Amino acid sequence: MQYKINEHEAYAAKIPHHIFNLNIIIVHLFIPMIVLEIGNGSSELLITPFISSLIIAYTYFRGKKVAQTESWFVAAHWKLAWKRCKVLLYSYAVAGLIIVGYLIINKLFPGGMTMNDFSMDNSQTNIGEIIAVRFAATVVFVAVLITFMQTGISVFDAGKGIIDPSIEKLIPRDANANEEIGEYHDEKEEETPNTQNQDTH
Repeated sequence: MQYKINEHEAYAAKIPHHIFNLNIIIVHLFIPMIVLEIGNGSSELLITPFISSLIIAYTYFRGKKVAQTESWFVAAHWKLAWKRCKVLLYSYAVAGLIIVGYLIINKLFPGGMTMNDFSMDNSQTNIGEIIAVRFAATVVFVAVLITFMQTGISVFDAGKGIIDPSIEKLIPRDANANEEIGEYHDEKEEETPNTQNQDTH
């Protein structure tokens, strides 16, 4: 659904989505790359969900403040961004459960999931840890990929005054809410050339 908005509202509605995308690009892409380059263990990757959770907390509290000072349309886009943030939080929780499950199994059956590296020092690789970490990372990656694509669309929608009307379940409209324009159609009417000049015989 498209709503009547002004230039300020179009700009303000994009902000939460830009924050979300920066979280994805910087925190979930560059920080893990840096950690893997200079770090000594997979546990250091926990810095990613920690920093991301701080940004998510800011989005939540900022969204509450925006709901009191900005228009319904702007507040609705902050609420939409918060919905995407919750998807990330759920993925962190699932990934955490996977890691905890591995730690419990490894505690009960120590050394039961290792493989000889066939090296000179007879070192071994913990297969269970690799599987658990990679599976947990995959869960987060899928959540990040889906929400990143959705948020890119939302940036466009915010500038056009568009948002899914189902958001009203989370942030009800009132008498002061932005006026509905109707369904948005991204089709430009073709301009027909002026054909009044006709050949006379």
